Amino acid sequence: MTAKGTTPLRSEGNGAEARRRRMTSRHRRENGVTIAIDFAPMIDVTFLLLIFFLVTTTFERAEGILAAQMPKDSGAPAVALPLSPIVVRVTQLSDVHDDFAISIDRFPHEPETFPELTETIRNIHELPGFDREPPVIIVAGNDVRWDHVVGCWNAALRAGCQSIAFGEP
Repeated sequence: MTAKGTTPLRSEGNGAEARRRRMTSRHRRENGVTIAIDFAPMIDVTFLLLIFFLVTTTFERAEGILAAQMPKDSGAPAVALPLSPIVVRVTQLSDVHDDFAISIDRFPHEPETFPELTETIRNIHELPGFDREPPVIIVAGNDVRWDHVVGCWNAALRAGCQSIAFGEP
């Protein structure tokens, strides 16, 4: 049995042809009118919108390429920023408990006690280009007693340092 306006499928011939006939027969109405969407106006509108946006778009210069006017040299000396952290070295001089030495890389003054280390670090922070931001790295030898390392840590804290770390000897 076939519906009105449809053709019966034949068993002979190409299988793709039979599928096409089945698909077209499903999209036909009872009165035999085929339902279809006309894509030509939709494509026309798409191209019109594309042309409209291409014509109305304005291209501007990239933001990263802006002219900047830098101030001229005023003759004042430039403040050099520190290139490396403050490195505090602790070395054990002998087997005696209190026989140790404290040194700070790039600075000639060698504090002998932990309160002197606190004052030395505070003085370094007051030098041009330094503030409380440069990290303090404590480097202790393998034979240094732990309480001397903790004393250096506490001295850096009392000096107001915000970043303290341990380094390899």
